[in-house]
Amino acid sequence: MSVAVVTGANRIPGIGYEIARGLAMKLPEGSTIVITARVPDMGRDATDQLKHEFKDRVKLIFHQLDIGDAASVEALGNFVRSELGRIDILVNNAGLAFPMSDPTPFQDQARQTVDINYYGTKRMLTALRPLFSPNSRSVGVSSSAGQLGPSWSPELKKRLLADDLTLKELDSIAEEFVRAAREGQHRERGFPGTAYGTSKALMTQLHRVLERDKPPGLLCAICPGLCRTHMATGRGTFMSNILWLASFVVGSSAEGGADTPVWLCTGISEAELASYHGRFLRGRSVQAY
Repeated sequence: MSVAVVTGANRIPGIGYEIARGLAMKLPEGSTIVITARVPDMGRDATDQLKHEFKDRVKLIFHQLDIGDAASVEALGNFVRSELGRIDILVNNAGLAFPMSDPTPFQDQARQTVDINYYGTKRMLTALRPLFSPNSRSVGVSSSAGQLGPSWSPELKKRLLADDLTLKELDSIAEEFVRAAREGQHRERGFPGTAYGTSKALMTQLHRVLERDKPPGLLCAICPGLCRTHMATGRGTFMSNILWLASFVVGSSAEGGADTPVWLCTGISEAELASYHGRFLRGRSVQAY
């Protein structure tokens, strides 16, 4: 029996919800899955929906979590430690993406998005890694928007891909971006024009850096692809509608987006873990950073 924690699993349809659902189908009977969400009512509704489908197969528990709040992360860790004793599977799916039409000033988007997607994920891994069991599996839901393409300067790419990159240096790059965004100079200083993409690049590299500490089991980041979810295609804006149509050609459903993390958590052997440890994946395949 396994103990799994899935963050940001409150929206139906949603990738986090479908990851939890996939785990409920594939984990051994009697396993425990902790569903977390920032908004309690939404999290409880999602948990109840899964209980209706899987209550005789696995134990489903809701726990409130805001990855942007250190006290909330600590409370989750204390709960797991006292009630469950360990974590066999952690899927860090919770994240933030501002719609393209959002009027929030870019400097504020930069601060908030980096705080959630990068620092929030870092906070979760730092707090919960002591609870990981041997051969545990930890998957971060990142994005191909964070791949280091031509919109990044060669100097920043070199720093981010350095073999000896440290968490302190990664934090420094994160703060350089936030500062440059506040000054309206992020593009001139080598960053892309997207707060979301920058935050996901930092998140992906976070997994690569932490992998060098040789935690037990698997630690990697994935891109679910363009999916028909609220965050990507369900906000009701013109661009959301365009992306919703595009998802039928180059994307997938939320269930499709959950495929790679569920596969990493349940479908590969212990002998295969090293092939994916510290890597970035999409469609069950290792991708370039």
